[in-house]
Amino acid sequence: MKTYNYSNNTGKAVPVKAWWFYVALGSFMLSCKVSVPAEHDGKAAYNDLTSRGGDSAAVARRYIGLENTVNFRDLGGLKTKDGRTVRKGLIYRSDNLSKLEQDDFGAFNALRIGTVYDLRTDHEIEGKEDRLPANVRYMHTPVVQDNAGEIKGLKKRVLNGEITEQQARDMTARFYADAVTVNIGSVKSILKQITSSDQPVLYHCSAGKDRTGIISALILSIVNVDRQLIVDDFMVSNYYRRARAEKTLGKAKLGRIIKPKLNMDAIEILSTVDESFIHATFNAIDSTYGGMEPFIEKELGIDKVARRMLIEKFTE
Repeated sequence: MKTYNYSNNTGKAVPVKAWWFYVALGSFMLSCKVSVPAEHDGKAAYNDLTSRGGDSAAVARRYIGLENTVNFRDLGGLKTKDGRTVRKGLIYRSDNLSKLEQDDFGAFNALRIGTVYDLRTDHEIEGKEDRLPANVRYMHTPVVQDNAGEIKGLKKRVLNGEITEQQARDMTARFYADAVTVNIGSVKSILKQITSSDQPVLYHCSAGKDRTGIISALILSIVNVDRQLIVDDFMVSNYYRRARAEKTLGKAKLGRIIKPKLNMDAIEILSTVDESFIHATFNAIDSTYGGMEPFIEKELGIDKVARRMLIEKFTE
């Protein structure tokens, strides 16, 4: 029996057995694609946001589709409880900007962003530094202290199967609550810098969903956006990050070959956002400070006069 050879794109002959191996490997790789479950794919949140916060065209225009960025959007465009609208073109949010290319700088500068606030820790930034136009001021304003590199080390713990789905949920919820209790000083400082700027600003963390989501929720609360609408806006991160989350889950599925203890549900929790997370922030504010209004006035130091000025500045 003869064995025939086929040529690949390098011009070299590939034995039949090797050819079938590559076919099998390709099929296996395709089978590693993992779809994000409906509760975390963001479609429902996007629909809720368009129905409660404005029409679909207005919501769609909030998204800034720069290549090599994820979840880059304008915080403006949402309705407030008193019938005003959050002004567009003043505050932006995104994931980290380490992959921003020079070809994107023109579009980035067109947004007139004067300052970028990086909410990540030193350990997270290492090797993933922001790439920004020379005219943009960069400010490192970490929300949490992470001297031991625990946030970055979390990935290793998940890969080693050391974290269950419930542990991932509990750890994330605690992180969201700690932002407005344990780390309130850092959060207050960041909010003051963002809201006092006389130029458009952008803030981001690593994925643009957790710390960025918390800061966004607080800014929208300050300018009097309804809490449910804020939750909808928070959950839209899943809509814009769906492809990235599916890619992460696909890699995790493949990774189980060498890391069989890896918990796919834990990966999903850490790759997406859940309503329970931002509610953990709101619940901490309610139980610790007696509600959003006293929190804004007493903890953030924004009295009624100052708040009216911010509402006038950031809404129309």
